Amino acid sequence: MFQRSIKEIIKEKKKDMNKGMKYLLGFVVIFIAAVICVFGIIKYEEMQENSTSNNSENLGSADGKKLDKETTIIIEKISSLNDIDVLNSELHLSQSVIDILKKYAPSVYYTVDNSEGYDKIYFRLGGYLVDRKANGINEIIGSYKVDAGKLTSTGEDLGKVGSKINDGDLTWKKLNLNNKVHDKDAAKAVANKFFAVGLGGGVDSMLGIFAYSSDFSKHVTDAQLGLTVVPMSLAEITDMYNAATSDTYNADQVYKKVSGLKQAKYREVDDSYKGNESKYNKSIGNGEVIYFKKDKMYLAAFGGIGGAMGMTLTSPDKWTEEGDRIIIPLINNFEGGKVKGQMVLRLNNKVYEGGQSRSKYYIESRTNN
Repeated sequence: MFQRSIKEIIKEKKKDMNKGMKYLLGFVVIFIAAVICVFGIIKYEEMQENSTSNNSENLGSADGKKLDKETTIIIEKISSLNDIDVLNSELHLSQSVIDILKKYAPSVYYTVDNSEGYDKIYFRLGGYLVDRKANGINEIIGSYKVDAGKLTSTGEDLGKVGSKINDGDLTWKKLNLNNKVHDKDAAKAVANKFFAVGLGGGVDSMLGIFAYSSDFSKHVTDAQLGLTVVPMSLAEITDMYNAATSDTYNADQVYKKVSGLKQAKYREVDDSYKGNESKYNKSIGNGEVIYFKKDKMYLAAFGGIGGAMGMTLTSPDKWTEEGDRIIIPLINNFEGGKVKGQMVLRLNNKVYEGGQSRSKYYIESRTNN
């Protein structure tokens, strides 16, 4: 009986010790977890501070200076806006600019300049299509300073501001504004510009891009006898691919596609087109496409173009709106104007890098009966 009692006592002591060890281990685990949590919070706050600092340094300063804290807060707010009316409540833009934004939905960019010792925030348009031409390219639409946490107009002459800063080293960032209101005039501008691309062999051929999708007012016809010379930027062609096709392309993808164009002798030069226009306009060969690495410009040359348009667009009063699409019936001119197909335009809300200005619509599909 006595032996059994000793064993029982030892057994109970062991249980007590095990229970004590469990409590101790539990306390250690909780303590370690608490330390990890505190350390994690500290590191997160450091990362947030570093992120804010890095963002401040990369919001468009030409001289690399950090932005004022108030400016950083304003920029973070502006960069998150996607509605034109909400943006206007911050910027108080002119009515003519608001009309353009709602009608054509051009890209809007902003930058920060502190070269004069304080932060100025500028806004500009990317451009918009009217009569086959890009209008308002890099037009400055606002110049502001931050005052008591709000944007206040600097009162500067915006035309003079544009001539001063547009060719500088400032970094421009794009706002992703929603494009959600139909406009048949803007739809017609896109349809007219890209409808004839097929005559040149489509967007994967030299003529499709440089002859039929380019701005005719920029065609150089007096550099070489019998040749048309056309300059286009990589940004322009990136926008063209995103307007004339249903797919989404960034500038790197477009660069690779252009290097393999049909019917073209392609080469690259380590030079700029700007400043050397006359030299290259007079020396480029027929059927050649030159890419200028320093300013990301292309130059193409070709002979006469033409071709009968069997299919044409109907008048806008025949077009119908279906959600974010506009349906355009196509008529066959060789069959007495009968409807023989349709083109579908869709409001362009594509997000891509490297363009100049997103078009109001893109061509989602085209069918011929």
